[in-house]
Amino acid sequence: MANSKNSTITSYFAPKDAPSRSPKTNKPINEDSTGNDSKADQDDSKNALPTPLSHLTLPPPHLPPTPTSPTLSLTYHTGPIFTAPPDTLLLHACNTHGVWGSGIALAFKQRYPLAYKIYNTFCISTHHPTSNPVPTGTALLIPPVDRDHGHWVGCLFTSQGYGKKRDGADVITGNTAPSVEMALELVRRVNERVEKEGGEGIKEVRMCRVNSGKFGVEWGRSARVIEGIKVREGWVGSVQVWDPETK
Repeated sequence: MANSKNSTITSYFAPKDAPSRSPKTNKPINEDSTGNDSKADQDDSKNALPTPLSHLTLPPPHLPPTPTSPTLSLTYHTGPIFTAPPDTLLLHACNTHGVWGSGIALAFKQRYPLAYKIYNTFCISTHHPTSNPVPTGTALLIPPVDRDHGHWVGCLFTSQGYGKKRDGADVITGNTAPSVEMALELVRRVNERVEKEGGEGIKEVRMCRVNSGKFGVEWGRSARVIEGIKVREGWVGSVQVWDPETK
């Protein structure tokens, strides 16, 4: 049954008539490259990864009209974010350089290596960190491609750079609401399509305290802008915030 559900999901993310957006000459950056890369590349060619949903999927304007509905609510939970049940979307803040090198991003990379490869390829091949960077304030939605988890992975592009070259706190905070809005709209579209085909969409949305780790932005600033998002028709109305320790 799991294989049947995954085929429904991946058929949506990789429609047969969709042209490839990735140049053949560019290869994703492998931060942990070894002498076994040749064999890994051969294996990868036999198992093409699906195309994720992103700002490229949404024609402008990408959001439904602003409603008179309530704003997004956050509920707080203590424990590992990765213990989520299948069909859960896990959101975290990302840079546009294709690097999950430390903090919660590294934990995502270790648990979801195929999702990381899709993210990396999107940043490096579909876009390019210097000549054509992923627009900040956007989101990337990756289907469950790593076995045994059944988790969707969502990238919120809140900073172009990372480490010492990360964007300033004001810029990161300003990018947070639009990136979450795009993620929620992508969730709506995924659920609408998958459910029409008899599959199961995204049942719940979790996030860590985005921006508060390696991006160095106080969580309260991000929380305020997220809670100010107006819930549009068809969107989930609540997002779970998970922290391994009680604050």
